[in-house]
Amino acid sequence: MASSEIIETTEYEEDLATSLSHDELLEVTQSSLATLLSNDSLLKDLPNDILIEEVLSQIAVEHGQSITIFVSRETEPTLKVIIPQSASVRGLKKAIQRHFELYQKRAGIKTKISWKYIWKTYNLNFDSIALDDDNAPIHNYGVTNKVTLQFKKKKGNKKKLS
Repeated sequence: MASSEIIETTEYEEDLATSLSHDELLEVTQSSLATLLSNDSLLKDLPNDILIEEVLSQIAVEHGQSITIFVSRETEPTLKVIIPQSASVRGLKKAIQRHFELYQKRAGIKTKISWKYIWKTYNLNFDSIALDDDNAPIHNYGVTNKVTLQFKKKKGNKKKLS
């Protein structure tokens, strides 16, 4: 592309930007972004209302810096969570929380989740092994790219009423 063509394109975009209302410009931008994402082999499975964090996570996976973990939730859809390879169990739990809250927002679900209760009541399990040490790296449990974790109710000491 010649420099004169670039200048003409830039002037056209500036004219377009000044002639459109904010809502129209937002719609054009979202439409352009959706087209770009759908045509890119690395980013095509990302949602149209993408956050920069999600784009960076997907790029990190493609570069081998992060891994994808699937979290099975009985009757609910499986969650796809991207975390750094060196993540701890605590980092994995925080990533699950962020991903689930984003999933709820996109689905229009307004239910409040008590994550303190979830982590007190359930363990994440991989191959029947509970990921029970929040400070341990996930690779200590054999968790690698594209594995599926399950929530499993903790077997605790219930207080008996006398």
